[in-house]
Amino acid sequence: MNFEGFEFDTGTKTFLDELDRGKRLPHALIIESSDPSKAERLAIFLSMYAVCGNEQRPCGVCKNCLNAKSGNHSDITYLKLAPKKTVYSVEQLRELIKDAYIMPNEAAAKVYIFRDCDNLFPELTQNTFLKLAEEPPQNVLFILICNNAQRLLETIRSRFTTIRLRGDEQFDDNAAAAAEKIALGIIENREYPLLKALNALKDKEAAPQILAALRLSLRDALAMLSGGNPLKNAQTARVLASRLTRKKIIEMIELCVSSSYKLKQNVNINLLTTWMCGELRRITWQR
Repeated sequence: MNFEGFEFDTGTKTFLDELDRGKRLPHALIIESSDPSKAERLAIFLSMYAVCGNEQRPCGVCKNCLNAKSGNHSDITYLKLAPKKTVYSVEQLRELIKDAYIMPNEAAAKVYIFRDCDNLFPELTQNTFLKLAEEPPQNVLFILICNNAQRLLETIRSRFTTIRLRGDEQFDDNAAAAAEKIALGIIENREYPLLKALNALKDKEAAPQILAALRLSLRDALAMLSGGNPLKNAQTARVLASRLTRKKIIEMIELCVSSSYKLKQNVNINLLTTWMCGELRRITWQR
């Protein structure tokens, strides 16, 4: 991806680069950030990427990119509240669904951006949107911007890929050590070391930091596969990069995000660690 003119944290850039390289950019994205301006910039960048027709996207200089950046592209819709409405309405979503199946006017894709989804996207409207998210038309990108994706329905979150703009996460040495054990357990031939390492998540106060540290280790491994430099533990990142493919690392990063959400829902920790162990094993062993 061409990030010229845009400043994102290293983890976000690496993650997006790998999605682009593997042609895996999803049709549905959630941008989670406490800073609306940062989330908005990423939404603009992704909309430029979607409509740009040049090989290196977004080029930033073609008509589609310029119109997307200025907010005046006919194939990019920023959802606005209907008159006298305080939230996105069901009727509004029904009209959007019809529009999504109409071919683009200028570009090869259409983009729909939903701002402030924490407050403006009620459950009833999300349920109306759900079928479109499950069976989307070709060449359509949906972007939901929110402060806390946990406020969205689980059925929505499970169909979207979440990009969290938190900058470089901070965590203590104990969390980093626990995450390193999980990372090394991932590449063990036996299941027991991984399951034992995952037991560290039973400390509910430490668990979010451990998952954040694990996610950063995986992002570091992804950066190394792309020729970049790790931010934290280079040795662990190097081991992961030598044993895992880009595709597997991306899936594991997404698994860490999903597990973080489950923690917030007060899921049974024994069930969570068993589920994570099974999912990490499945990803590791798949071809």
